[in-house]
Amino acid sequence: MSFFGKLAGKPDEDAIESVARNLEAVLNAKQGHAASVEVFGLGGHDGIVAQNAFVAALVAGMLEQIKRFEPRLADPSLALVGRDRNLWVRFRLTGRCRGEPCAFAVLFHSVFRHVRVLPA
Repeated sequence: MSFFGKLAGKPDEDAIESVARNLEAVLNAKQGHAASVEVFGLGGHDGIVAQNAFVAALVAGMLEQIKRFEPRLADPSLALVGRDRNLWVRFRLTGRCRGEPCAFAVLFHSVFRHVRVLPA
């Protein structure tokens, strides 16, 4: 929730939206490009050619970043859903936010390596 939102007495910002926004920022960061935190962001996956190895490395990398940089999401689990014609690889992220089950759609662009995170 924003500072002004708190002052105005608005209900707490949707925690799910806040988590999704933070995850998108974390997963779009590229490892080694933040001078102060070299472990922040996804590692380079350009050298991985085999699809199964790529997906396994990508899932492991995303889960590591989620666990490290989004403490509001407990017990995260990430599963491959499939891909679409627009070159997005789709994942389903589940876990617990504020003790309640929550889920997100995680989209990874297979060419540009951009990540989108949407509440499911």
